[in-house]
Amino acid sequence: MTQTSLVSLIDQRLESGKVELPVFDTVALRVHREAREGKLDVNGLCRLLERDPALVGEVMRMANSSFFRGLSEVSSLREAAVRLGTKQIAAITMSIGQKRMYSSSKGPFKARLVRLWQHAAAVSRGSRWVALNTGHRKLADEAFVAGLLHDVGKMSLLRIIEDIAREGTVRLTNDLVNAALEKLSGEHGARLMQSWNLPESLQTIALGQRDDEVDESNALLCIVRLVDRACALEGISDRPDDSIVLETLPERRALGLSELDIAELRLMLEDMRGGTRQAA
Repeated sequence: MTQTSLVSLIDQRLESGKVELPVFDTVALRVHREAREGKLDVNGLCRLLERDPALVGEVMRMANSSFFRGLSEVSSLREAAVRLGTKQIAAITMSIGQKRMYSSSKGPFKARLVRLWQHAAAVSRGSRWVALNTGHRKLADEAFVAGLLHDVGKMSLLRIIEDIAREGTVRLTNDLVNAALEKLSGEHGARLMQSWNLPESLQTIALGQRDDEVDESNALLCIVRLVDRACALEGISDRPDDSIVLETLPERRALGLSELDIAELRLMLEDMRGGTRQAA
């Protein structure tokens, strides 16, 4: 089988309309949309979240995690909402919704989807860190969500390729799968986000991940691309690459990161990689 024929099979399935595309968690989407539009106060946020008890539990767990917690533990959803704010809670709920999508597979690519989720989670946290440390603090919550969704097209495409593999009519190799994902994932991810009514700024992140040249005026895109490559360098990726030199990337120049900033980002990602291995 060739790359072209696998891409053609995927395209045929997408065009047929018979593919079951992932449906995003409705509560998470509504929280994200209303927070973005400035329509949510703490009471409204809590009312929305309480529709999904499992989501409440996850929000509380994450609010008390080492990444988000303050000096004391929060014991109620309202306390978590007051401490973190609606935008950060919205980002967390998006993260939980995405994790559910990645972890629900029981097919042949389950392990690969787990790695892809670990990468998405690392890019989201790393992107937030970069935004907070490069004069783009106002982009921090959006950077978290953009990092989370930058490779969402790969997740959906892997589900389609799983179905193709189950039929047993074609022989798939890692190289073929990787090539198909690289070719299709950006456009497919943008289309998914459009179907979820997410803003065009996030769709642009998916579309711009694999471009040879980066729009250096788009700080959000530069942040996510830089952290995506930093994660690949650190091995937190479905496509690790230890040949990447972060200091030479145009994204680093556009964001004004110093060598010390790059070193601190890598240290943070190393800690995350250690935590991921321990959890595994």
